[in-house]
Amino acid sequence: MMEEEDEWGLWDRYMDKIDGRRKVCGMDLAELANKYGTPLYVIFESIIEDNYKKYKTLEKTYKNHLLCYAVKANATFALLKLLSGYGVGADVASEYELKFALDAGIPPEKIRANGNCKSDYFLEECVKRGIIINVDPEEELYILNDVAQKLGSEARVNLRLSGFPLENITSPNIFTCGGWTKFGTDIRRARDVFWNVKKLTNINLQGLMVHLGSQVTEVNAYADALNILIELVKDADDAGIKIEEIDLGGGFGISYMGEKGWKETKEKVKEAGFHRTWQDAPLGYAYDTKREELVWQGEEFYAPLTPDLFIERLFSDPLQSKLKEIGSPLLVLEPGRGIVGNAGLTIFKVCHVGKTPNGQNIIHVDGGANCNSQSIITPEQVHRMDIINDDKREDPFKTFVAGNLCYTGDLLSRIKISLGRKPMRGDFIVFYDTGAYEDFFASNANLFPRPARVMVSKDGRDKLVVRREEYTDIFSRDMGLEEMI
Repeated sequence: MMEEEDEWGLWDRYMDKIDGRRKVCGMDLAELANKYGTPLYVIFESIIEDNYKKYKTLEKTYKNHLLCYAVKANATFALLKLLSGYGVGADVASEYELKFALDAGIPPEKIRANGNCKSDYFLEECVKRGIIINVDPEEELYILNDVAQKLGSEARVNLRLSGFPLENITSPNIFTCGGWTKFGTDIRRARDVFWNVKKLTNINLQGLMVHLGSQVTEVNAYADALNILIELVKDADDAGIKIEEIDLGGGFGISYMGEKGWKETKEKVKEAGFHRTWQDAPLGYAYDTKREELVWQGEEFYAPLTPDLFIERLFSDPLQSKLKEIGSPLLVLEPGRGIVGNAGLTIFKVCHVGKTPNGQNIIHVDGGANCNSQSIITPEQVHRMDIINDDKREDPFKTFVAGNLCYTGDLLSRIKISLGRKPMRGDFIVFYDTGAYEDFFASNANLFPRPARVMVSKDGRDKLVVRREEYTDIFSRDMGLEEMI
């Protein structure tokens, strides 16, 4: 079990509070907000390094491995350069992420190409550079064979597989290996594919791949998938194909809350009619007709294992022995959220504090779902939130949090959260654990600029790594306005 400093997890390890003001890794958050403006993304080098070191447990657990950072989790160049310096590879899902990774100094042999709709250009670049492509879907094999033939080369590929018998391991929106998914080839077709590949002269099938999804907290889900892949390696061998790599994808979960707090939150959400969720919706729950009750089918926001313990548990026997039996293939992991999720936070400024027409507390902040997109992907997403300037904990204030966009669904929290006191206009509110995917759907909704991002170094210095957009940035593609700017 992970050690918990408080009900919210591990942030207190990096945090100080002096005269009510919050400092993380020695940096005063209110000073950052005043210096760079809000909304503001902040990432911390010390926490990123600590997370990376936990994944390095693989060095003593399973030596033949490769870590590939999932660029989609947080595409900040300074972050990618930092990870490149650690020797980390990259999981890329477009030709743009590929160029980004190459520009950051990540060598082609440490890059894995993903995506269910890869362009011809993306495939060609990967073939030219010898980058391993996780084939998705099966039809891509035949397209790649033609591409490689025209280039007078071979395509190095893994076969991405789906249809695994796993249920309710994360939110349906981000579960990517079941029967209802747009990704991969059905595991029941794998044997046929092995024999079909032998007819493709320019395909070098050297691995199998699965990506379970995102925010998966159950180690048994990975163990079940890996056991199936190990058996398929034997089937490939029967077909005369030597599998040299198993790519387990990423998706390892982090804790947004402590165990007790998360259990209580789920119980409260389940009780309809108590105004604990927006519109009293049973967020994360769905009705199970067989069990005739509501069953949790959303993300789990408490992870019982940190990455090091997760790795030690997964790669102990009998899986360790089974991997040796098939020749100890290269094991690829593609963590994203697990490296950066709890290494970042977002600072907003309070504009109004009021009530909804039916009397519920609600605060309005200066950024919406366009810069906090986790609330779009999974509505039940919940974050620790604090007032960071002069938070004297006078009296707990339970409230919903709304963004500044022009629609009712623009909520940064659909689950009522508790602040130390009632905030006032001008207060700064911090959302913790926003290092991953917060700007995944970032946009200029209502023509608001996308936020700046600051990195705090290990020696406590702040550096602007992504600047806030200006008016000219927002309209840079508008040809009709170009002459006026």
